[in-house]
Amino acid sequence: MELGIWFLELFKMSSDPNKTVKILFACIDWRLHPQLENYFIANGLGCDLCVTAGSVKGLIDPVTQGYLIEQINISKKLHNCQAAILTMHLDCGAYGGSKAFNGNEEEIANCTGQLKLAKEIVENNFPGLPVEAYIIGLERGQNGWGIKPNRIQL
Repeated sequence: MELGIWFLELFKMSSDPNKTVKILFACIDWRLHPQLENYFIANGLGCDLCVTAGSVKGLIDPVTQGYLIEQINISKKLHNCQAAILTMHLDCGAYGGSKAFNGNEEEIANCTGQLKLAKEIVENNFPGLPVEAYIIGLERGQNGWGIKPNRIQL
């Protein structure tokens, strides 16, 4: 989906009062965008975006946590946000990239642990707000980068 078309779809969704809106926490890594947003749009969701280096890293850090909790408050107040989507991707530079881990299993375990901590923080601040978690794989293709979202149960 072209970037212009993506913005048009996002605009159409924002004007639909019946659209399910979720706040999406994602990393700033350019390899994810706009594929990540397109994935959730294709599944019929409207997403408020909270894009920061390391995605949920700032939500876990006590120094920045309050600011990101406030983003959920704003999403709930202005757009009737009905759930939070927490994502982490493999080879995230905010965590040192894939080279910082002793293999794929260790990296996935780290992502899972970080997502679990972030989920607990969201649930403690917003009891009853559903939280989804995804680990996003990246693959380089002939036409650029692609993503492989994998929803996980925590």
